[in-house]
Amino acid sequence: MTQTSHALVIEGLTIDRPNGQPLLRDASFTIDPAEVVLLVGPSGSGKSTVVKLLGGLLESGSGEWRVTGRLHCGGQPMDLATERSPVGGIVFQDHALFNDLSAVENLRIAADHAATTPDAALVAGATALLDGIDPAQTVSSCSGGQRQRLAIARTLLADRPVLLFDEPNSGLDVAMARRLGVLIRDLCRSMNKPALVVAHHVKDLLPVADRVLLFDTRNHRLVEVPRDAEAIEAALLRLDDSVDAPARPGNRRRDWQAEVGHRSRFHWFLRYLAEYFWELCISPLMLIYMGSGALIMGFVSMWFGFHYNSFGGYLKSLLHDETLVGLGLVQATVAVPLISSILFVARNNAIIAADMGNRVLSSQFSAMQNLRITARGYIFSAILINMVVGSLILLVISLGMASWASMQTWHVQFPMQNFELWRGHFFRKLLPDGIHPSTGMLWVLLKVALSSLLAGCAAIVIGCGKKESVLEINAAIARSIIVGVTLTLLVHAIISILTL
Repeated sequence: MTQTSHALVIEGLTIDRPNGQPLLRDASFTIDPAEVVLLVGPSGSGKSTVVKLLGGLLESGSGEWRVTGRLHCGGQPMDLATERSPVGGIVFQDHALFNDLSAVENLRIAADHAATTPDAALVAGATALLDGIDPAQTVSSCSGGQRQRLAIARTLLADRPVLLFDEPNSGLDVAMARRLGVLIRDLCRSMNKPALVVAHHVKDLLPVADRVLLFDTRNHRLVEVPRDAEAIEAALLRLDDSVDAPARPGNRRRDWQAEVGHRSRFHWFLRYLAEYFWELCISPLMLIYMGSGALIMGFVSMWFGFHYNSFGGYLKSLLHDETLVGLGLVQATVAVPLISSILFVARNNAIIAADMGNRVLSSQFSAMQNLRITARGYIFSAILINMVVGSLILLVISLGMASWASMQTWHVQFPMQNFELWRGHFFRKLLPDGIHPSTGMLWVLLKVALSSLLAGCAAIVIGCGKKESVLEINAAIARSIIVGVTLTLLVHAIISILTL
């Protein structure tokens, strides 16, 4: 395997959080080739931040993390205040495998983008970890242990000077954690590369560690400590309280007790109803989106209705009144309701399918079931009510904005005419008595409400299907949009034909 390796040397490393609070002060440490160093500390202490820094992933600069210090790992030293330091290949805690690629493609893409083409020995060493995994196997079908080995092999093929492991033993049983520790030690020795292993549970990894660095959150230092499990655990217990202590008032427990209290089921129904009403109906972006469609439809129908027709001159003026009546009827009963429904359904079906898919993938529905929280009573009903009510509210807004755009467009073409003339003819069949809508508008409300209801049901069913990866959520979003828009077109077409 690759033997040209260098020690990782960090000098005077200082890291400040984006809010200005110190994370680390003037830390210096060295990791020699083939050496395994554990980095331990309380949860939230900043261990993963150090890993991101060494992997070149920490955003620094104005409004971000502020970093100073120097890094040496062969070649010229890096100034961490001004340069990214992608010296470390990271094995992420959640593996971060590419779900859209097969197992072997995850390795290929890493090898193809490495700084230098991996030699045969490196490829052999990486693929030796993959016994029992089919090269064509999908990531979603791999077990947790297989995904971990695949992630390690992918990182090895990237051939970075330093190996970084972010809590690799998280969620593993004792036997698996010990086997993983041996694997990391053997890899470092065979490849002659330094490794930094972030760990919260250290007992199973201590036998393979050469040294242990403790993240001292009180003094913002990295302190080397003996490889003694009991001493490390005692130090972690002492430090655990310091991570959140400054932000924790003395009456926090009483605050929590008062806040939890008791809420009725109706409270939670209203909570979900309001959440989805904002998201699906009245968020500013939604209003701009629907309003833009209505304005465009109002302009286009009126402009093309008069400007590009077969009548000219005398006939255009003679047929003006009846043309205006027809445009008003078609716009209000067919064109605007259809466009409004398509825009509404396409956007909201994507949101619903993504939301349901995420809840399935993250086991939120399982948690609700376990906690005796009815998803149908809260989430599903809130979504469907908002799909129906929201579609009608936005239809009214769209009709108003389209009518205004039509009136302004008409006035541009007939500047000498009074607006009262436009109102009298445009709304003649829509408001027969000048006040109350015609019965035909009830059919318009029906097709808009029914199409939105059916589309919402389809989005929920598609979104709640089995999901094992983000890719499956993406596919569900696409299916939800297609099915929802198709149902909308069918409902509008059928009701429009029946009411001719």
